[in-house]
Amino acid sequence: MRTLSRRRWLEPALFQPFLLGTLISLGLSEFVRGALILSLLPTYGRTVLGFAVESTALALSVHYLVDTLLRTVAGWWVDRLGQRVNLLIGFAIAMTAMLWLMRARSVLALVLAMGLLGVAAAPVWPAAVSAISWTTPKASRATFMGYLYLFWLAGSGLGPMVINLLAGGTYRAAFWVLLAIEAAAFGIVFVWVKPPPTALQKRGDPLASAAPLGAAVRWPELWKQIKSVAYLFPGMFAQTFAVSSLLPNFSLYVRSVLAASGAVYSAILATLGAGVISLLIPAGHWVDRRGKRPFLVSGLWTVGVVLGLYPLGMRGHLLTPLGWTFATVAVLGMAYAIVLPAWNAVLDGSIAVKSKATLWGVFMTVEGLGSACGPVVGGWVWEHFGPLASFWLSGGVVATVGLAYLFLPVESADMQAHKKSQKNTPPSRTGWPSRDGGVQEAAPTAITPLDGLGGKQKT
Repeated sequence: MRTLSRRRWLEPALFQPFLLGTLISLGLSEFVRGALILSLLPTYGRTVLGFAVESTALALSVHYLVDTLLRTVAGWWVDRLGQRVNLLIGFAIAMTAMLWLMRARSVLALVLAMGLLGVAAAPVWPAAVSAISWTTPKASRATFMGYLYLFWLAGSGLGPMVINLLAGGTYRAAFWVLLAIEAAAFGIVFVWVKPPPTALQKRGDPLASAAPLGAAVRWPELWKQIKSVAYLFPGMFAQTFAVSSLLPNFSLYVRSVLAASGAVYSAILATLGAGVISLLIPAGHWVDRRGKRPFLVSGLWTVGVVLGLYPLGMRGHLLTPLGWTFATVAVLGMAYAIVLPAWNAVLDGSIAVKSKATLWGVFMTVEGLGSACGPVVGGWVWEHFGPLASFWLSGGVVATVGLAYLFLPVESADMQAHKKSQKNTPPSRTGWPSRDGGVQEAAPTAITPLDGLGGKQKT
């Protein structure tokens, strides 16, 4: 096996037009959502339209609710019709929603337009994660999950920054830029996201089916698969619950307790993002080489311990409160860079290829429910136990999840049964002796998963 030092920073399979186009469209979608939700819409609704803050918050809540509830259905349609059709429809709806937002003059119009944007966003994530499953080797799945999160971070991070510059001049120009980005995403999908016929069957995946595109599983069979991976639901709910119970309070904490400016808060978030980016791809390689459980458990425990220690460090014995905050978020970012590829590799490895998008939609719905419950509980804890209690709540939940997955399975029963059946099977060869005594590597096609190229080769 190649060592990490000899691995390329970017895997060649990333540059398949089908996969790269899907990931770029995800980044552009998150660019628009981040710009709207974190920057443009709150100020536009309050200052230009004259709406109450509660009205804008309602529009954002409806957007997330619609997106969350529709992801399972959207994933099912991705499994039936493929990524291309669903993404084209989604970005066409997104452009319509953006035009509606530009002309919204009532609270009802604003809420309905954001709800329509939620419909448009629903198929994007299921399409992206299932595209990775279609086109990448299973042995490198965690690495490619890291790439996916890089596109997500780039889009959601750049969106608010760029739109802040544009909104300083005119909101109309900012809306037109976002509309143009949605149109660009539509064009990228139209030109690039065209999987060749070999991508329609997943070879080499122990949970794969030879069913062609359009032969998605029926609902009774799907329900059976959902029950088989239900042991993962508490973990995904708890993780998003922990994050969402802290993040809204963290913004208030920085402003009111630390008395920091908006620029300092932005710098803190940038430090968190830099911590994630610094280790995301290397962590994906480590998970692929060493296994999921060690990195998943150690990453979750690190997050839990760091959050638990943060209130103690605020006493100022080691660093100033602000310096301790920067150090904490940097370590948290690096810890989550280890958790993300490990956890997503666990989820991806537990479901069959022919229902990848559907099951990912189910997973994302469960995660969305955790994100919806977190702020409510986090706000209650803040009010009754003080600002620092939010960190103990979040850290305790994450550490408990880490402890649970020290013992709970990280693979489905089907995957475990496959590995058991393969114990006495000779490993497949990926190369053969060449005439000069070296080893000649097989040359897989760009779209065929590398783990499906086993078996004896002919010279």
